[in-house]
Amino acid sequence: MLHEIKDILRLLDRFVGHYPIYFYLVDSFNTVCWFNRYLSENMPEVHLGQQLKCHNLLSPCEKICPECQTIGAEDIQKTVQKKLIKVNIGPGGEEKYIEFFSFPILAKDDSLMATLRIGLDVTENEKLQEKLRKKEKLFTAIVNTSSDAVIFLDNENRIGSWNKGAEEMFGYTRDEIINKSIEILVPANLIEMGELDYVQNEISDKGAIKKYETQRLHKNGRSFYVDISTTRVCDEDGKFIGTSKIIKDVDSRKKLELELLRTILELSKLNELNEILQSTYDESEILRIILTAITAGEGLRFNRGFILLVNRDENVLEGHLAIGPSNKEEAGRIWNELNKDYHYLKDIINAYKIDLQGTDKRVNEIAKQIRLPLEQEDHALIRSLNKRRVIQVKDGIAATRGEFDFSIGDTNLFSLLDNDSFVIAPIFTKQEPVGLIIADNCINRREITTEDVEGLKLFASQASNAIENAKLYRALELRIKELEENQEKLIRAEKLATIGEMSARVAHEIRNPLVSIGGFARLIERKIDEASPIKQYAGIIREQVDNLENILNNLLGAANPPVPQKHLVDLNKVIHQGIQVMENAIGARNLKLVLDLQPLDDPIVGDEKLLNQAFLNLLKNAVEALDVRTEGGEILIKTRKRRKNIELQVTDNGPGIERNIMKKMFKAFFTTKSSGSGLGLSIVNQIVESHNGKIDVKTQANKGSTFILKFPVAPRVEVMEPEG
Repeated sequence: MLHEIKDILRLLDRFVGHYPIYFYLVDSFNTVCWFNRYLSENMPEVHLGQQLKCHNLLSPCEKICPECQTIGAEDIQKTVQKKLIKVNIGPGGEEKYIEFFSFPILAKDDSLMATLRIGLDVTENEKLQEKLRKKEKLFTAIVNTSSDAVIFLDNENRIGSWNKGAEEMFGYTRDEIINKSIEILVPANLIEMGELDYVQNEISDKGAIKKYETQRLHKNGRSFYVDISTTRVCDEDGKFIGTSKIIKDVDSRKKLELELLRTILELSKLNELNEILQSTYDESEILRIILTAITAGEGLRFNRGFILLVNRDENVLEGHLAIGPSNKEEAGRIWNELNKDYHYLKDIINAYKIDLQGTDKRVNEIAKQIRLPLEQEDHALIRSLNKRRVIQVKDGIAATRGEFDFSIGDTNLFSLLDNDSFVIAPIFTKQEPVGLIIADNCINRREITTEDVEGLKLFASQASNAIENAKLYRALELRIKELEENQEKLIRAEKLATIGEMSARVAHEIRNPLVSIGGFARLIERKIDEASPIKQYAGIIREQVDNLENILNNLLGAANPPVPQKHLVDLNKVIHQGIQVMENAIGARNLKLVLDLQPLDDPIVGDEKLLNQAFLNLLKNAVEALDVRTEGGEILIKTRKRRKNIELQVTDNGPGIERNIMKKMFKAFFTTKSSGSGLGLSIVNQIVESHNGKIDVKTQANKGSTFILKFPVAPRVEVMEPEG
């Protein structure tokens, strides 16, 4: 049978002899009994009958190895075996890889008769595999030493590989994470938003996603920013088997970017705030703007803000105004509305008005409870105010060195604010401290950073500058007003001097004829029968004479204001006297006169003649105001006791007084009448002021006007007798 096998091998060698295949046959004693031409050409030292002590003919062992000891062990020799060897073979001793297969040839009784060994030259393939193994080893080393996380996900998003970088980045060991779903690393809100589905769709469409920025979860629950590059992985047949991911931790860079963006936004807000503050000089409005700015969404983002102001009259620091929600639900609603509808600080400031009865009621109640004597210099608030220094308080401890008092009456600042972490920033002008800003995050409990403190410091500085500008502007306004008043007084004095000279010259020339004309007119009125038209003409002459006398008295009074000869005066008596003088004029115009005079037990101190002149001017003014009405004209005269004052009100239902006239009507020589002197109301104002009184005017278009004269009640200790 062995001869037949050799014949078959010789025949086979004729066909494959030119192929690099090594054939040799050994008997059961491992003696070479046949080999092919290719082996003979490359290994001339091999000969028939050669006794082999080693399985490896091409590269025998120098010493007997465990494998060689298996020669004679039939149970091993009867199995097909494969072995890869590396040898230097051929004339040049070229290094080659030969893969040998051992095929046992068994006799009919199942005993080993011979072994055919076939060696295939796999040098090229093996060297390629060796290169691949080196590359794989290098790749594995690179992956395992990379600080980036390199992971593989199967087609069901289960984690299949996990390098050292992934362990350090996420905190999970390989044993803890392998075969777990990728969802363990993804924040719940991103899963709800469908991020994994989005990534899967992008991979399916494009095959890869590069530098996708998102967030992932550490084992301890902390979320951090990452940059992920994902590639689709397929097998040799192009079948999708999963994805590979390279994940970079960019949390520090991202936070730096966000902080830089926030800084830019804060600077932008400061610039915008500065523009807004320059548009107003109202201190209350400035404080409202500052509070809104430090609590606006993308500004400093503090939850609440309190402003305390110095009260110099009482020498205390006290709560003035505050802004902020009472709870998380209210805060969420307000912040969402503002961020949704308003994108600029100017819009937010214009839209949000501090609601003392609603949203901001609670924080303002807290503010009103803060009241500290300025002498309490060891208190944190007073220290910040006096030293003009920002103080940050964290967990009840001030960052600034030194011991601080936080007590407020029977409680303390921490209890009032329900918070032990906040910032105190002073507001001041060059001359003096103005107050403080207290800002905290009582609602969301967000940590107050150094950047927050610096931002608030800048905002407080803006507030200080704006308030100082407002004070300077107000002082300038007062100075300008004072100059205007002095100028008006000078002009008035010049006019009065001219009037004085003129009145002195014409007084005697006019008054004597007027007295004669008036006397004869009254005489004619008494003598003529009621039915005669002459009586009416005489009445008109008398009224015009009275009018001329009134003008002359006003001119003389304006030129030389008389010094009041004060006595105890019953104001109701003065009113009755004046009505008697104007009775005919009121009746001639068919006007309704309504008297509502309260009995006055308390007199006033004054000059009855001057008071009578003032009342007559007011009454005459009311009568003339009703000339535009053809019917329904009415004059109401009231007196009332108001605490320590006696009030006289003269009301008409005429056309009212225009707003631009209101500011000028008490000035001398100002008149809207073609025939008026412009001295009537000026004289009234002069007389009222000389009696330590005040005059107010209320008016409505087409409804009329009310002149209110207020005179102080005579002191009880005043010993005076009524005039006459």
